[in-house]
Amino acid sequence: MKKRVISLAATAVFILGALSGCGSTSSDNSTQTTKETTEETASSDASTSDGDLVTVRDAVMTGQLDQYATEVGLWQGIFEKYGIDLKTTEFVAGINTIDSVVSGTADIGMMADYAAVNRLGNTLDATDLKIFSQLSGGGTAQSGGLYVDPKYADDLESLDGSAGFMYQEGTVTYYYASKCIEYLGLDESKQNLINTDSSQTRLALIQKGSASAVYANGSEANYIEDAGWVLAATSQEIGIQTGTYFLATDNYITENKEMLAKFLQAIDESTQYINDHLDETAEYLESDLGIKADDFKANWENYSFTPGFSEEATQHLEDIEKWGFEHGSFPKDYNVRDFITTEAVDIAYPDQATAE
Repeated sequence: MKKRVISLAATAVFILGALSGCGSTSSDNSTQTTKETTEETASSDASTSDGDLVTVRDAVMTGQLDQYATEVGLWQGIFEKYGIDLKTTEFVAGINTIDSVVSGTADIGMMADYAAVNRLGNTLDATDLKIFSQLSGGGTAQSGGLYVDPKYADDLESLDGSAGFMYQEGTVTYYYASKCIEYLGLDESKQNLINTDSSQTRLALIQKGSASAVYANGSEANYIEDAGWVLAATSQEIGIQTGTYFLATDNYITENKEMLAKFLQAIDESTQYINDHLDETAEYLESDLGIKADDFKANWENYSFTPGFSEEATQHLEDIEKWGFEHGSFPKDYNVRDFITTEAVDIAYPDQATAE
């Protein structure tokens, strides 16, 4: 697949002001502290804080289920109920959350399926990371799809060799772009793939006419439609399946599996609170995070927390690993099951830990 990197300097002026306050569409490769975070990061093990709560440092991803669930759980005192003093730091992508875990500035982080498999595949001989739980196990995406410039909408074959399919390096969007190209029946090696750093950049390229297609869902899809692009194929038609997973170091999981079980139960309760109080939550997050209430609701439609670690979720990771190896994402084929542990979910959701 042909790839080309877009210079961001030319597009920066294009997006200032137009997208301010876009909430979860924000992605600028910098970190933002959303709740109090600790500066003392000498130890990655859980420690006791005031009131006998256990401190857990969680690296969350902007506009994803883990960010929303932790914000609401803190707001409602759910983590304290489970004995956890949760400290969160916000990052724009899963690769950044796991970098934080690896560097010892966070204890746990979340990644989408491709990003997790890609990170493991490129650090096989050095990593001590393990996947300890699924968030969602790889089900078919319920919204979004392939969006295209209207001039291609009536003849999708004309996308062949066009301006380019947008994606973001190191993230699951690379996989999405490939799946869209496969769905269209195009020769992948002859397509342009445009590496972008954020949803704002993608919107800027759309407005400049410098791209032809992108996979999107949630609030980003709404902004793309507002920019004039049209939905050419739904996620279900393309066969997009997504999974998201929690990771930590092997040592941290082994030493804190009971606490991680409580963390997962707190996330579960927080997501249920959001489902039961969607409008109230949307208003709170608008004031707390600055995300528009409608944007939050659009994003939340795409998320589901499925407690445990299923065999289906494991097989989905194996499928992604096979795809990644065949597409040159990492140099060596490997067994993803070697990097999965169910120590925490065996405690929290024993009936739902079916990974073999």
